Amino acid sequence: MISIAILSISIIALIVVSSNASAASGPKVVRGYVWDSVGRTVEDADVTVNIRYAAGDAVRSTLSDTTDSSGFYSVTFGPSDWDIGDRIEVIATYNAAQESNSTTAIDSPLQYVNVTYSFEIPEFGSMVGFLASAGIIGIVGWVAIRKKE
Repeated sequence: MISIAILSISIIALIVVSSNASAASGPKVVRGYVWDSVGRTVEDADVTVNIRYAAGDAVRSTLSDTTDSSGFYSVTFGPSDWDIGDRIEVIATYNAAQESNSTTAIDSPLQYVNVTYSFEIPEFGSMVGFLASAGIIGIVGWVAIRKKE
């Protein structure tokens, strides 16, 4: 009878110790970069970082940031906001277009989660922007010359 009690206590202790082993040991810094499909960084993208419980899909905690000129973002969650095994979900929004990436939280104070858009984000300095502006300038010039005739 005593051996069954000792075995039961041992099993309970093992369950308690193993459940505490997955608890966060401190803050979690989540950082990363946002790029488009050709590798250019995306400045001024709104980034939402969700920590989702490992069991289920419920959001445990959420923080936001905006990417800087190098496409970089960084948020810091407190120890009570995450546990090892939770899912880190990063959602980038730029001009109403969204892309996301996710990973599992590991026992480390820092994790990188990058987001890459599946398409090229046009900008004035790109070839598309150059061709569009050159075309508009050409049309304006042609209209101006036609009016003088």
